[in-house]
This record gives sequence, structure tokens and C-alpha cells, in this order.
Amino acid sequence: MKRLCSILAMFALAALVMAASWAQNECSVPVAPPDTAAASAEETPQVELKTDTAFAYCAVEMTGSYDQHEAAFTKLFEEAMNQGIYGGMPFGIYWNSPADTPVEKLAWDVGFALPAGNAPKPPLAIKKWDFTTMASLRYRGVFGGVEMDRAYGSVYQWISENGYQPAGPMMEIFLNAPSPDESGVLYGAVEIVVPVQKAPAKKGAK
Repeated sequence: MKRLCSILAMFALAALVMAASWAQNECSVPVAPPDTAAASAEETPQVELKTDTAFAYCAVEMTGSYDQHEAAFTKLFEEAMNQGIYGGMPFGIYWNSPADTPVEKLAWDVGFALPAGNAPKPPLAIKKWDFTTMASLRYRGVFGGVEMDRAYGSVYQWISENGYQPAGPMMEIFLNAPSPDESGVLYGAVEIVVPVQKAPAKKGAK
């Protein structure tokens, strides 16, 4: 999804500033290991079924174009730092899709998981991720473009081929701060997460 390309240097700087504080706090979402080495060209990421517990998260609620990501993350980080709130790795949650929803009606959040005892105040919101069974794929490479589109496609293909169906909004967990190469192309790592449930048995199936 091309929305990721709008997360610019601001996100990288803010993520690095907050990383030390996040590392000292326990949160409900597992923290990814450091991205210390490039993936082998022969490595093919695999979609996995994972289960986890529900968790509360601190969010900035957004509507409209995904081009607002930079403003959304700026607001999230600035308000969280002002309120002394720190948590898990940053993510986006996308409640509908531009494939079937007008741009002005797109609903999405940016946020991070909250350790117990934190109480964000407006304009931040406390929300809950209630989904516990999910298809997951870790992608590392160019943000936006053909490779990433294929990664998203492989998640939904796996869901269909393994007898599941989507059961909630897509989440994208940013495993590191995206950074540009010398030509300005953004590279980074993201975990694509889609809640799933068993699909109804097809009529006539044994």
C-alpha cells in the first residue's frame, strides 16, 4: 500500500527519540528484534498464523487521505511525549480500504500499545485491539511499489487458501524507522497483520 511512502524523516527522528523510553516499558505487543542485517536475497518471508492477547493502545484517530500520515505520527509522538506516555512499537490500523471506500471516508488510527497504568488524555484516545488470531507476514524492503503490493497479496492469498477469512482491520507494525537510500527510495521493515477467523464450510464440502 502506497500510504507508507508518506512516513518521512519526521517518523524516523521521532521513533529514534522515543526508542530508548519504549525499550524500558513492558507492553502487550511483542517487540521485534533489532533489524541488524539485510535479509538474504534467497529468503522468502512466510505468512504465519499467530495468536496473542487483546491489548489497549494509545491512538490518534484519523479520517481521509493516507497522505496525512506524517501529520498523524507527528501529533501522536508530540502529544505522547508531552503527556509522558510511552509504549510499544508504532503501528497503523486501517478500518476500511480505498478499494471500496471514498478517500474522504477512510478511517484509520496511528498508535502504540500501552503498558498498564497509562491514561492518555485528548487529543489522544485509548482504544482496544480485540483480535487474537491473526495472519502475519514480516516484510523488509522498498516501501510502496510492486514488492510491497505482492507482500499484501500473499497475506490474503494465504488466508483464503488455508480456510480463513479476514475478521478485522489490517494492522501494520513498523519494525524499524524507514530510511531512504541515496536515490530517495524508502526502505524499512513492517509486519503486516490481518485478524482472521475460520471461513464457513462451502456447501457440498465433505
